[in-house]
Amino acid sequence: MTDPNLLAGRYRLLERRDRAGTSWRSRDELLQRDVTITGISLPPPGPHRDRLLVRIRAAADFRHPNVITLHDVVSFPDRVWLILESVEGRSVLRTVRAEGPLTAERAAEVGLRVLDAQTAAHGRGVNLLAGPESVLLTPDDRVVVTDFAIFDATDELRDLGTVLFTAVEGQAPGTGPHAGSRPAGGIAPASGDAGGAGPAAGDTGATGSGATGSGATGSGPLAPLLEGLLAAEPAHRPDATTTRTVLQGLTSRPARSRPRHLLPVAAALALLAVGGTAFWLWPRPAAQPRSAAPAPLPTFFAKAPDPCSLISGEHAGRLYLAPSPSRKKTACAWHAADPTAPDSLRNTLEITVVREPKAALAHATYLRLRSRDAKDTRIVSAPADVPGLGDEAYVYQLSNGHSSVNSVVVLRAGNVVTALQYHRFTVPDAGGRGYAGALQAARWAVDSLRGRK
Repeated sequence: MTDPNLLAGRYRLLERRDRAGTSWRSRDELLQRDVTITGISLPPPGPHRDRLLVRIRAAADFRHPNVITLHDVVSFPDRVWLILESVEGRSVLRTVRAEGPLTAERAAEVGLRVLDAQTAAHGRGVNLLAGPESVLLTPDDRVVVTDFAIFDATDELRDLGTVLFTAVEGQAPGTGPHAGSRPAGGIAPASGDAGGAGPAAGDTGATGSGATGSGATGSGPLAPLLEGLLAAEPAHRPDATTTRTVLQGLTSRPARSRPRHLLPVAAALALLAVGGTAFWLWPRPAAQPRSAAPAPLPTFFAKAPDPCSLISGEHAGRLYLAPSPSRKKTACAWHAADPTAPDSLRNTLEITVVREPKAALAHATYLRLRSRDAKDTRIVSAPADVPGLGDEAYVYQLSNGHSSVNSVVVLRAGNVVTALQYHRFTVPDAGGRGYAGALQAARWAVDSLRGRK
Protein backbone atom coordinates (compact mmCIF):
# COMPACT_ATOMS: atom_id res chain seq x y z
CA MET A 1 0.00 0.00 0.00
CA THR A 2 1.27 3.47 -0.87
CA ASP A 3 2.32 5.59 2.12
CA PRO A 4 0.03 8.66 2.17
CA ASN A 5 2.85 10.68 3.78
CA LEU A 6 5.08 10.29 0.72
CA LEU A 7 4.94 12.60 -2.28
CA ALA A 8 4.54 10.46 -5.41
CA GLY A 9 4.91 7.42 -3.16
CA ARG A 10 8.61 8.15 -2.78
CA TYR A 11 9.55 11.51 -1.23
CA ARG A 12 9.12 12.22 2.47
CA LEU A 13 8.84 15.92 3.38
CA LEU A 14 10.80 16.48 6.60
CA GLU A 15 10.92 20.20 7.35
CA ARG A 16 10.24 23.54 5.71
CA ARG A 17 13.13 25.49 4.29
CA ASP A 18 11.19 28.72 3.80
CA ARG A 19 8.42 30.53 5.62
CA ALA A 20 5.97 30.10 2.75
CA GLY A 21 6.19 26.32 2.89
CA THR A 22 7.02 25.98 -0.81
CA SER A 23 10.41 24.35 -0.22
CA TRP A 24 11.20 21.37 1.97
CA ARG A 25 14.15 19.37 3.21
CA SER A 26 13.13 15.88 2.14
CA ARG A 27 14.19 12.29 1.82
CA ASP A 28 14.07 10.11 -1.28
CA GLU A 29 13.00 6.83 0.32
CA LEU A 30 13.69 4.85 -2.85
CA LEU A 31 17.30 5.93 -3.36
CA GLN A 32 17.92 6.70 0.32
CA ARG A 33 19.31 10.18 -0.22
CA ASP A 34 18.51 13.70 0.94
CA VAL A 35 16.81 16.00 -1.56
CA THR A 36 15.22 19.42 -1.58
CA ILE A 37 11.68 19.70 -2.92
CA THR A 38 10.36 23.00 -4.25
CA GLY A 39 6.78 23.62 -5.36
CA ILE A 40 5.86 25.91 -8.25
CA SER A 41 2.29 27.01 -8.94
CA LEU A 42 1.37 26.59 -12.60
CA PRO A 43 -0.34 29.33 -14.58
CA PRO A 44 -3.56 28.45 -16.43
CA PRO A 45 -3.16 26.29 -19.55
CA GLY A 46 -1.80 28.37 -22.40
CA PRO A 47 1.43 29.80 -23.85
CA HIS A 48 2.78 31.00 -20.49
CA ARG A 49 2.45 27.56 -18.93
CA ASP A 50 3.97 25.96 -22.04
CA ARG A 51 7.04 28.24 -21.84
CA LEU A 52 7.39 27.50 -18.14
CA LEU A 53 7.35 23.73 -18.74
CA VAL A 54 9.89 24.04 -21.57
CA ARG A 55 12.28 25.84 -19.19
CA ILE A 56 11.77 23.21 -16.50
CA ARG A 57 12.52 20.42 -18.98
CA ALA A 58 15.68 22.21 -20.12
CA ALA A 59 16.82 22.61 -16.50
CA ALA A 60 16.14 18.92 -15.84
CA ASP A 61 18.31 17.90 -18.81
CA PHE A 62 21.22 20.15 -17.79
CA ARG A 63 24.16 18.85 -15.75
CA HIS A 64 27.12 20.88 -14.51
CA PRO A 65 29.31 20.54 -11.37
CA ASN A 66 28.63 24.18 -10.45
CA VAL A 67 24.84 23.98 -10.85
CA ILE A 68 22.34 22.22 -8.61
CA THR A 69 20.93 19.06 -10.23
CA LEU A 70 17.21 18.78 -10.91
CA HIS A 71 16.63 15.08 -10.32
CA ASP A 72 12.90 14.72 -10.95
CA VAL A 73 9.61 16.56 -11.46
CA VAL A 74 6.30 15.54 -9.90
CA SER A 75 3.35 17.07 -11.72
CA PHE A 76 -0.14 17.94 -10.50
CA PRO A 77 -2.88 19.84 -12.37
CA ASP A 78 -2.06 23.18 -10.70
CA ARG A 79 1.49 22.67 -9.44
CA VAL A 80 4.79 20.95 -10.12
CA TRP A 81 7.22 19.81 -7.47
CA LEU A 82 10.91 20.00 -8.39
CA ILE A 83 13.09 17.33 -6.80
CA LEU A 84 16.50 18.96 -6.41
CA GLU A 85 19.92 17.84 -5.27
CA SER A 86 20.50 18.63 -1.61
CA VAL A 87 23.52 20.92 -1.55
CA GLU A 88 25.10 21.57 1.80
CA GLY A 89 26.73 24.97 1.99
CA ARG A 90 26.54 28.62 2.94
CA SER A 91 25.55 31.31 0.49
CA VAL A 92 28.07 33.97 -0.46
CA LEU A 93 25.92 36.44 1.46
CA ARG A 94 25.86 34.36 4.65
CA THR A 95 29.57 33.60 4.31
CA VAL A 96 30.62 37.25 4.21
CA ARG A 97 28.26 38.09 7.04
CA ALA A 98 29.82 35.40 9.20
CA GLU A 99 33.47 35.66 8.15
CA GLY A 100 33.88 39.04 6.47
CA PRO A 101 34.63 39.81 2.81
CA LEU A 102 36.54 37.36 0.65
CA THR A 103 39.94 38.18 -0.77
CA ALA A 104 39.99 39.38 -4.35
CA GLU A 105 41.68 36.12 -5.40
CA ARG A 106 39.06 33.94 -3.69
CA ALA A 107 36.22 36.07 -5.07
CA ALA A 108 37.70 35.78 -8.57
CA GLU A 109 37.84 31.98 -8.22
CA VAL A 110 34.19 31.91 -7.15
CA GLY A 111 33.34 34.21 -10.05
CA LEU A 112 35.10 31.96 -12.55
CA ARG A 113 33.10 28.94 -11.43
CA VAL A 114 29.84 30.88 -11.62
CA LEU A 115 30.82 32.11 -15.08
CA ASP A 116 31.61 28.52 -16.12
CA ALA A 117 28.12 27.52 -15.01
CA GLN A 118 26.46 30.44 -16.78
CA THR A 119 28.32 29.81 -20.02
CA ALA A 120 27.53 26.09 -20.05
CA ALA A 121 23.88 26.72 -19.16
CA HIS A 122 23.48 29.35 -21.86
CA GLY A 123 24.73 26.86 -24.43
CA ARG A 124 21.92 24.50 -23.42
CA GLY A 125 19.18 27.13 -23.42
CA VAL A 126 19.10 27.34 -19.61
CA ASN A 127 19.23 30.60 -17.64
CA LEU A 128 20.55 30.71 -14.10
CA LEU A 129 19.82 33.14 -11.28
CA ALA A 130 23.20 33.61 -9.64
CA GLY A 131 22.71 35.95 -6.71
CA PRO A 132 24.72 36.32 -3.48
CA GLU A 133 22.08 34.20 -1.74
CA SER A 134 21.84 31.50 -4.42
CA VAL A 135 25.55 30.85 -4.96
CA LEU A 136 26.66 28.39 -2.29
CA LEU A 137 30.17 27.71 -1.01
CA THR A 138 30.39 24.15 0.31
CA PRO A 139 32.79 22.55 2.81
CA ASP A 140 34.32 20.42 0.03
CA ASP A 141 35.15 23.55 -2.00
CA ARG A 142 32.29 23.40 -4.49
CA VAL A 143 30.70 26.59 -5.79
CA VAL A 144 27.08 25.83 -6.70
CA VAL A 145 24.43 27.99 -8.35
CA THR A 146 21.13 26.83 -6.89
CA ASP A 147 18.48 28.81 -8.78
CA PHE A 148 17.13 28.62 -12.33
CA ALA A 149 15.46 31.50 -14.14
CA ILE A 150 12.26 29.56 -14.70
CA PHE A 151 9.82 32.43 -15.05
CA ASP A 152 11.85 35.26 -16.56
CA ALA A 153 15.19 35.72 -18.24
CA THR A 154 17.93 37.45 -16.30
CA ASP A 155 21.00 39.58 -16.96
CA GLU A 156 23.50 36.92 -15.99
CA LEU A 157 26.72 38.96 -16.16
CA ARG A 158 25.20 41.68 -14.03
CA ASP A 159 24.12 39.00 -11.57
CA LEU A 160 27.74 37.81 -11.56
CA GLY A 161 28.84 41.37 -10.78
CA THR A 162 26.45 41.41 -7.83
CA VAL A 163 27.92 38.15 -6.50
CA LEU A 164 31.48 39.46 -6.86
CA PHE A 165 30.64 42.80 -5.26
CA THR A 166 28.98 41.10 -2.29
CA ALA A 167 31.94 38.74 -1.92
CA VAL A 168 34.54 41.51 -1.64
CA GLU A 169 32.45 44.26 -0.01
CA GLY A 170 30.46 42.17 2.47
CA GLN A 171 27.08 43.49 1.28
CA ALA A 172 25.07 43.71 -1.93
CA PRO A 173 25.58 46.76 -4.17
CA GLY A 174 23.33 49.73 -3.49
CA THR A 175 22.00 48.22 -0.26
CA GLY A 176 22.69 48.03 3.44
CA PRO A 177 24.18 45.15 5.38
CA HIS A 178 20.91 43.18 5.39
CA ALA A 179 20.52 43.05 1.63
CA GLY A 180 20.08 39.87 -0.30
CA SER A 181 16.67 38.45 -1.27
CA ARG A 182 16.26 36.34 -4.34
CA PRO A 183 15.52 38.34 -7.51
CA ALA A 184 12.14 37.72 -9.09
CA GLY A 185 11.84 34.98 -11.65
CA GLY A 186 13.44 32.04 -9.83
CA ILE A 187 12.05 28.74 -8.69
CA ALA A 188 11.13 29.80 -5.15
CA PRO A 189 13.92 27.59 -3.83
CA ALA A 190 14.92 26.34 -0.42
CA SER A 191 17.48 27.73 1.95
CA GLY A 192 20.91 26.97 0.59
CA ASP A 193 22.43 27.54 4.00
CA ALA A 194 20.48 24.56 5.31
CA GLY A 195 21.49 22.20 2.54
CA GLY A 196 19.14 23.05 -0.31
CA ALA A 197 18.80 25.56 -3.09
CA GLY A 198 18.11 29.26 -2.95
CA PRO A 199 17.89 32.12 -0.45
CA ALA A 200 18.60 31.92 3.21
CA ALA A 201 15.65 32.47 5.51
CA GLY A 202 15.55 35.98 6.83
CA ASP A 203 17.56 37.60 4.03
CA THR A 204 15.96 40.81 2.84
CA GLY A 205 16.79 43.49 0.31
CA ALA A 206 17.56 43.48 -3.39
CA THR A 207 20.27 41.79 -5.37
CA GLY A 208 20.79 40.07 -8.68
CA SER A 209 19.53 41.78 -11.78
CA GLY A 210 17.56 44.17 -9.62
CA ALA A 211 20.65 45.80 -8.09
CA THR A 212 21.01 49.49 -8.85
CA GLY A 213 24.31 51.30 -8.64
CA SER A 214 27.61 49.71 -7.78
CA GLY A 215 29.64 51.98 -5.60
CA ALA A 216 32.55 49.59 -6.12
CA THR A 217 35.21 52.06 -5.11
CA GLY A 218 36.42 49.91 -2.23
CA SER A 219 36.67 46.62 -4.12
CA GLY A 220 40.43 46.69 -4.78
CA PRO A 221 41.63 44.91 -7.94
CA LEU A 222 38.06 43.92 -8.82
CA ALA A 223 36.74 47.49 -8.76
CA PRO A 224 37.11 48.21 -12.51
CA LEU A 225 35.49 44.91 -13.46
CA LEU A 226 32.61 45.54 -11.04
CA GLU A 227 32.07 49.05 -12.39
CA GLY A 228 31.66 47.50 -15.82
CA LEU A 229 29.48 44.53 -14.84
CA LEU A 230 27.15 46.72 -12.76
CA ALA A 231 27.00 49.62 -15.21
CA ALA A 232 23.45 50.84 -15.83
CA GLU A 233 24.00 50.93 -19.60
CA PRO A 234 24.37 47.46 -21.16
CA ALA A 235 26.70 48.92 -23.81
CA HIS A 236 29.21 49.78 -21.09
CA ARG A 237 29.42 46.25 -19.73
CA PRO A 238 32.19 43.75 -20.64
CA ASP A 239 31.30 40.52 -22.38
CA ALA A 240 31.82 37.04 -20.93
CA THR A 241 35.19 36.52 -22.64
CA THR A 242 36.63 39.74 -21.25
CA THR A 243 35.19 39.03 -17.82
CA ARG A 244 36.81 35.60 -17.80
CA THR A 245 40.17 37.02 -18.87
CA VAL A 246 40.18 39.60 -16.08
CA LEU A 247 39.11 37.10 -13.42
CA GLN A 248 41.79 34.63 -14.50
CA GLY A 249 44.34 37.44 -14.15
CA LEU A 250 43.36 37.85 -10.49
CA THR A 251 43.50 34.21 -9.44
CA SER A 252 46.16 31.53 -9.29
CA ARG A 253 43.82 29.08 -11.04
CA PRO A 254 45.54 27.73 -14.15
CA ALA A 255 43.81 28.82 -17.32
CA ARG A 256 41.90 26.05 -19.02
CA SER A 257 42.48 25.25 -22.66
CA ARG A 258 41.23 28.36 -24.36
CA PRO A 259 40.15 29.03 -27.95
CA ARG A 260 42.87 30.69 -30.02
CA HIS A 261 40.79 33.83 -30.29
CA LEU A 262 40.79 34.38 -26.50
CA LEU A 263 42.35 37.76 -25.90
CA PRO A 264 45.08 38.49 -23.39
CA VAL A 265 44.12 40.87 -20.61
CA ALA A 266 45.71 43.95 -22.12
CA ALA A 267 43.98 43.45 -25.48
CA ALA A 268 40.65 42.81 -23.82
CA LEU A 269 40.90 46.02 -21.86
CA ALA A 270 41.93 47.92 -24.96
CA LEU A 271 38.77 46.72 -26.70
CA LEU A 272 36.73 47.97 -23.77
CA ALA A 273 38.32 51.37 -24.11
CA VAL A 274 37.47 51.48 -27.81
CA GLY A 275 33.90 50.53 -26.89
CA GLY A 276 33.46 53.68 -24.83
CA THR A 277 34.41 52.33 -21.42
CA ALA A 278 37.86 53.79 -21.04
CA PHE A 279 37.28 54.16 -17.30
CA TRP A 280 37.77 50.39 -17.20
CA LEU A 281 41.50 50.68 -17.81
CA TRP A 282 43.57 50.63 -14.67
CA PRO A 283 47.26 50.11 -13.82
CA ARG A 284 47.80 46.38 -13.67
CA PRO A 285 49.71 45.24 -10.57
CA ALA A 286 53.10 43.72 -11.19
CA ALA A 287 53.09 39.96 -11.56
CA GLN A 288 53.40 38.34 -8.18
CA PRO A 289 56.12 35.73 -7.65
CA ARG A 290 55.03 32.16 -7.25
CA SER A 291 54.32 31.15 -3.67
CA ALA A 292 57.28 29.57 -1.94
CA ALA A 293 57.21 25.84 -1.33
CA PRO A 294 55.47 24.99 1.96
CA ALA A 295 57.66 24.59 5.02
CA PRO A 296 58.65 20.97 5.64
CA LEU A 297 57.02 18.99 8.40
CA PRO A 298 59.26 18.58 11.47
CA THR A 299 60.76 15.17 12.01
CA PHE A 300 60.71 15.70 15.78
CA PHE A 301 58.43 17.74 18.05
CA ALA A 302 59.97 18.71 21.40
CA LYS A 303 56.48 19.01 22.87
CA ALA A 304 53.03 17.92 21.80
CA PRO A 305 51.30 20.46 19.56
CA ASP A 306 48.16 22.00 21.04
CA PRO A 307 45.24 20.30 19.22
CA CYS A 308 43.13 23.46 19.66
CA SER A 309 45.66 25.39 17.54
CA LEU A 310 45.47 23.08 14.53
CA ILE A 311 42.21 24.48 13.13
CA SER A 312 41.58 28.21 12.78
CA GLY A 313 38.25 29.87 13.45
CA GLU A 314 37.87 30.56 9.73
CA HIS A 315 38.45 26.92 8.87
CA ALA A 316 36.02 25.82 11.58
CA GLY A 317 33.38 28.03 10.00
CA ARG A 318 33.85 26.34 6.63
CA LEU A 319 32.97 23.05 8.30
CA TYR A 320 29.91 24.62 10.02
CA LEU A 321 31.61 24.53 13.41
CA ALA A 322 31.79 27.12 16.17
CA PRO A 323 35.10 29.04 15.96
CA SER A 324 36.06 28.46 19.61
CA PRO A 325 36.73 24.84 20.66
CA SER A 326 36.52 23.21 24.08
CA ARG A 327 39.59 21.55 25.55
CA LYS A 328 39.83 17.94 26.79
CA LYS A 329 43.28 16.95 28.09
CA THR A 330 45.03 15.72 24.89
CA ALA A 331 41.99 16.50 22.70
CA CYS A 332 40.06 19.50 21.46
CA ALA A 333 36.42 19.56 20.31
CA TRP A 334 34.56 21.95 18.01
CA HIS A 335 30.78 21.88 18.22
CA ALA A 336 28.08 22.95 15.75
CA ALA A 337 28.09 26.66 14.96
CA ASP A 338 24.30 26.71 15.28
CA PRO A 339 22.81 24.00 17.51
CA THR A 340 19.34 24.87 16.19
CA ALA A 341 20.32 24.25 12.56
CA PRO A 342 18.98 21.25 10.63
CA ASP A 343 20.59 17.94 11.49
CA SER A 344 22.65 17.97 8.30
CA LEU A 345 24.57 21.02 9.57
CA ARG A 346 25.02 20.06 13.24
CA ASN A 347 28.55 18.75 12.79
CA THR A 348 31.29 18.27 15.36
CA LEU A 349 35.04 17.82 15.10
CA GLU A 350 37.43 16.33 17.65
CA ILE A 351 41.21 16.31 17.35
CA THR A 352 43.50 14.23 19.55
CA VAL A 353 47.30 14.58 19.59
CA VAL A 354 49.70 11.98 21.01
CA ARG A 355 53.43 12.69 21.20
CA GLU A 356 55.92 9.83 21.48
CA PRO A 357 59.61 10.19 22.47
CA LYS A 358 60.75 8.88 19.07
CA ALA A 359 59.38 8.72 15.54
CA ALA A 360 59.73 4.92 15.58
CA LEU A 361 57.44 4.72 18.61
CA ALA A 362 54.94 7.05 16.93
CA HIS A 363 54.99 4.76 13.88
CA ALA A 364 54.23 1.77 16.14
CA THR A 365 51.35 3.69 17.74
CA TYR A 366 50.02 4.56 14.29
CA LEU A 367 50.10 0.90 13.19
CA ARG A 368 48.41 -0.22 16.41
CA LEU A 369 45.59 2.29 15.90
CA ARG A 370 45.12 1.21 12.29
CA SER A 371 44.90 -2.45 13.28
CA ARG A 372 42.35 -1.61 15.99
CA ASP A 373 40.24 0.57 13.71
CA ALA A 374 40.13 -2.05 10.95
CA LYS A 375 38.37 -4.42 13.40
CA ASP A 376 35.69 -1.96 14.55
CA THR A 377 32.26 -3.54 13.98
CA ARG A 378 30.70 -0.14 13.22
CA ILE A 379 32.93 0.43 10.22
CA VAL A 380 31.28 1.38 6.90
CA SER A 381 34.46 2.04 4.91
CA ALA A 382 37.70 0.28 5.76
CA PRO A 383 40.89 2.22 6.53
CA ALA A 384 42.48 3.49 3.33
CA ASP A 385 45.87 5.12 2.87
CA VAL A 386 45.98 8.88 2.19
CA PRO A 387 49.21 9.64 0.29
CA GLY A 388 50.92 12.96 0.91
CA LEU A 389 49.24 13.67 4.26
CA GLY A 390 52.04 13.83 6.81
CA ASP A 391 54.49 10.93 6.92
CA GLU A 392 51.63 8.41 6.77
CA ALA A 393 47.88 8.61 7.11
CA TYR A 394 44.66 6.63 6.70
CA VAL A 395 40.95 7.47 6.63
CA TYR A 396 37.86 5.41 7.40
CA GLN A 397 34.20 5.85 8.38
CA LEU A 398 32.01 4.60 11.22
CA SER A 399 28.24 4.73 11.57
CA ASN A 400 25.77 4.04 14.34
CA GLY A 401 23.43 2.83 11.61
CA HIS A 402 20.73 5.37 12.37
CA SER A 403 21.52 9.06 12.38
CA SER A 404 25.21 9.83 12.13
CA VAL A 405 28.49 9.10 10.40
CA ASN A 406 32.00 9.60 11.81
CA SER A 407 34.76 10.22 9.28
CA VAL A 408 38.14 9.62 10.91
CA VAL A 409 41.64 10.53 9.73
CA VAL A 410 44.71 9.32 11.61
CA LEU A 411 48.08 10.72 10.54
CA ARG A 412 51.65 10.73 11.72
CA ALA A 413 54.16 13.57 11.43
CA GLY A 414 57.52 12.70 12.95
CA ASN A 415 56.98 11.62 16.54
CA VAL A 416 53.39 12.93 16.75
CA VAL A 417 50.21 11.02 15.90
CA THR A 418 47.05 13.06 15.30
CA ALA A 419 43.51 11.69 15.02
CA LEU A 420 40.66 13.80 13.63
CA GLN A 421 37.04 12.70 13.91
CA TYR A 422 34.45 14.67 11.90
CA HIS A 423 30.95 13.77 13.03
CA ARG A 424 27.89 14.45 10.86
CA PHE A 425 24.28 13.75 11.77
CA THR A 426 23.43 12.38 8.35
CA VAL A 427 23.19 8.77 7.13
CA PRO A 428 24.37 7.89 4.60
CA ASP A 429 27.20 10.34 3.97
CA ALA A 430 25.53 11.94 0.94
CA GLY A 431 28.09 12.89 -1.68
CA GLY A 432 30.95 11.91 0.65
CA ARG A 433 30.78 15.31 2.34
CA GLY A 434 31.77 13.99 5.76
CA TYR A 435 34.68 12.12 4.19
CA ALA A 436 35.81 15.25 2.34
CA GLY A 437 35.36 17.43 5.43
CA ALA A 438 37.54 15.16 7.55
CA LEU A 439 40.28 15.11 4.92
CA GLN A 440 40.13 18.87 4.55
CA ALA A 441 40.43 19.34 8.33
CA ALA A 442 43.42 16.98 8.31
CA ARG A 443 45.13 18.99 5.57
CA TRP A 444 44.63 22.19 7.55
CA ALA A 445 46.07 20.47 10.63
CA VAL A 446 49.13 19.29 8.70
CA ASP A 447 49.68 22.78 7.29
CA SER A 448 49.47 24.13 10.83
CA LEU A 449 52.20 21.72 11.95
CA ARG A 450 54.65 22.92 9.32
CA GLY A 451 57.52 24.95 10.68
CA ARG A 452 56.85 23.99 14.31
CA LYS A 453 59.47 22.51 16.58
